[in-house]
Amino acid sequence: MPDIIDEYDVLIAESKDELAQAQADEDLYYQQFLQRVRAMEEEGQVSYWQILFQSSNFSELLDRFNFVNDVMKYDNNVMDNLAAARLAVDAAEQKLEEEQAEQQEARDQLEAERTELEETAQQEEAVLQEILANEEIYSDQIAALSTREEELMGEITAAEEEYAAEQARLALEAQRRKEEEERRAAEEAARQAAIRKQEEEEERRRQEEENNQPETPAEEPETPAEQEPSQQPETPTEEPAQEPEKPAQTGKNPSASFSGATLVNFASQYVGVIPYVWGGSSLETGADCSGFVSAVLRHYGLMSGRITAAGFASFGKEVSVENMQVGDIVVYSRSDGTSPYDHVGFYAGNGLLLSARGTGKGIGYCSVYYRPIYTVRRI
Repeated sequence: MPDIIDEYDVLIAESKDELAQAQADEDLYYQQFLQRVRAMEEEGQVSYWQILFQSSNFSELLDRFNFVNDVMKYDNNVMDNLAAARLAVDAAEQKLEEEQAEQQEARDQLEAERTELEETAQQEEAVLQEILANEEIYSDQIAALSTREEELMGEITAAEEEYAAEQARLALEAQRRKEEEERRAAEEAARQAAIRKQEEEEERRRQEEENNQPETPAEEPETPAEQEPSQQPETPTEEPAQEPEKPAQTGKNPSASFSGATLVNFASQYVGVIPYVWGGSSLETGADCSGFVSAVLRHYGLMSGRITAAGFASFGKEVSVENMQVGDIVVYSRSDGTSPYDHVGFYAGNGLLLSARGTGKGIGYCSVYYRPIYTVRRI
């Protein structure tokens, strides 16, 4: 807007120069007019016709006529120039007035804008003063936020470190368990190999005894026709590979062919076969946890009747959880501590428990560490 006002200043200056020139021309032509009027007054009241009629001859009349014509042309020219000069002055004045009016309008608009800017500046100044007045409050709030941010960052860092430590602990624990399972698996494999070797040796000796004493009456009870009737339903489930267990079926010498591995192999035949029956102890119609363990042990002549989970807590001899082997009996405590004996089953190796798991599940496997172990018993 100031640039527009400056342009109007230039235009107004030029218009003033034009007006001054027009006024100067008007003055010049006006002075010429006054000189003509003064000359006519000095000449008296003589008309152009009197000048013409005073001619003495026609030649003088023509000269006088030409003179009068020149005088009239001069007068007309003076009047025309004067009128034109006055029109130029009027036009210059009108142009000057219009430019001044436009400049004034621009000035008024500029003044309005300046007033508006001043009001806005006052409002902004008021806001600034309010901010400055509250600067101390804002500073305290910002300081408090910064302190809280540092506390949160410290908490986050501590949580991350705790999480990393926990992950490292879990990884170490998993590695320890893996190494322990690998160690137990290797020991179990070695033990199984030793058992197989011992069973093969016993089988070899037994065959030699049978070959050397074919008519010995003591060998007759081992034939299927002379087995005890109470064990007849269970013998069809045995596989030929379990032939060394026949003395245990008779109940006469169970330790001759018994091992934890053969015991678990026999018990595993009933996974998914017989249902869970509370209070049951049958390998045909179903059993609960203590009934299943009792039935398997009865099959090998290691016990008679059945006992509860509490009874198995003192059965055989106790071994540590770390030394637990395949075929050991595992007795559990309740997880809520309301009873010391809650479940019982066979350790099947590789961290698994073989037992009657409950209604709808029957005989099956689960983690041997699925709840607190009360005791481990070895037959």
